[in-house]
Amino acid sequence: MKVKLTNQTNSVYWYGLAFLIGMIVGYRSLPELFGIMYLALGFACIYLATQNDIIRIFKILPFLIYSEMFMRAYVPFVPYLFMPYMYIAIFGVMILNNGVKLKLHSNYVVLLLFFVFIEYINGFRANDADYARGLLINSTAVAVVALWGASTILTPVMANRILNTVKLAGVYLCGMVVVRYLKGDVYFSSHSQSEGVNGLAPVQLSGYMGFIVTVFFFTIMNGFEKKNLLVNLVCICMATIIMLLSFSRGGIYFFGIMIILYSFFNRKQLHKYLFLILLIPVGLFVYNFVTIKTNGLIEERYNEEGSSGRNILVEAAWDLFLSHPLAGVGPGNFNTEITKGKLYDMQSGAHNEFARAAAEDGILGIITYWGFFIFLFIDIMKRNPVQREYAFYFLVFFCLVVVHNGLKISLQPFLILLAVATPTIRATKNIHVTFSKKPTLQS
Repeated sequence: MKVKLTNQTNSVYWYGLAFLIGMIVGYRSLPELFGIMYLALGFACIYLATQNDIIRIFKILPFLIYSEMFMRAYVPFVPYLFMPYMYIAIFGVMILNNGVKLKLHSNYVVLLLFFVFIEYINGFRANDADYARGLLINSTAVAVVALWGASTILTPVMANRILNTVKLAGVYLCGMVVVRYLKGDVYFSSHSQSEGVNGLAPVQLSGYMGFIVTVFFFTIMNGFEKKNLLVNLVCICMATIIMLLSFSRGGIYFFGIMIILYSFFNRKQLHKYLFLILLIPVGLFVYNFVTIKTNGLIEERYNEEGSSGRNILVEAAWDLFLSHPLAGVGPGNFNTEITKGKLYDMQSGAHNEFARAAAEDGILGIITYWGFFIFLFIDIMKRNPVQREYAFYFLVFFCLVVVHNGLKISLQPFLILLAVATPTIRATKNIHVTFSKKPTLQS
């Protein structure tokens, strides 16, 4: 089974241009100008949504997603929740465009809508309205995107085009970080830090880069871009180095799990292991480069035991659920309740959306939030091989990020979109298909 990630026209040129633009943005000489451009592109997507111009939206959206950390760090007039609001507006408009024609190919998305409804009702119990609002808006963004995905089918060809744009956006982010090393020496320490990634949030950047490394890995392993093999190797090498220099371990763990899953799904295609062997020298180069660059601190970081307290927070969430099983402690109240109950020595978010849903919304949260993902996994496993494999990757990656750091970055709704909107294409009156129904599967 193969999925063709189609070539970008003049890929060297486009990757180079994306990298250069990223460097210009990352130099931070005119952050306000880029903030204005960022807002303009967001509102342009809303306009394109009114026209149902899905192709152009997905040419812009990945760059908005991969610019989010820069805007949060350096452009204060861009709202922190700008991207979740954009998701709600863009996909909400396209849902309204369908009107009474809205038909779901994945009815389980209703569970997620019920979860958001419960969160809003339960939100009246929040001790900190602003903090709770952030949680509610992020949950709403995922629900709206999932609803649109459940009423739309992205064909493999369209999904491949989207992933190609994602790769360009990832190279753009690499350029944003690399410029820091052109300014002078970088100080490293043995914990996650923004110093090595040009002031961007290290844990979030690790997740973003983990997905980019994964997509380039799929491109190389599928062997369709043989003419661009060197370019893809350079890109995966650069993205992996930047991911490691964040000193956040999440991204490399995510990528490692993706390699294991890919090997499982393609275990009968021995010829693909030749490409995996090709990546061994790339891995050795990355390891040696990062070790030398950090004076060995990267090894200390990965030799550290524990999960930075995340396991204790999960235990605290379970204790809160047991003490408030019906409706939980209320959205946004996890951080204060764990100190009141002496479950943790300081206020902290759950860093795990599944644990938060149980602790803050009780059994209702478990049934609706957990239920959505259980049914989505079941639905994915019933799909044809092409759609099943890649939707499984997207959903697992989403869950890994959610378990590692909660629901905080705009890549996450995008992953849910790719997982929900790629079902097996069947000719049925109950499915509203947005894109062409021509055969597109490659095998």
